[in-house]
Amino acid sequence: LISECPVNLECQVRQVVKLGSHDLFLAEIVAIHASEEVLDAYGRIDPAKAKPLGYISGEYWTGH
Repeated sequence: LISECPVNLECQVRQVVKLGSHDLFLAEIVAIHASEEVLDAYGRIDPAKAKPLGYISGEYWTGH
């Protein structure tokens, strides 16, 4: 797990699709590990607390 990351997804690769310049990995999420500080009162991940980050089309994206 990555200790600096509040939510970690444990995946099992199901298929690798060759796309020429890169590969696409299709995977199944088999476990979710979340720090308590990002959970709501019901034990679910609160996206506002987790502050998700993504990389799409050459730019970083946040939920804010």
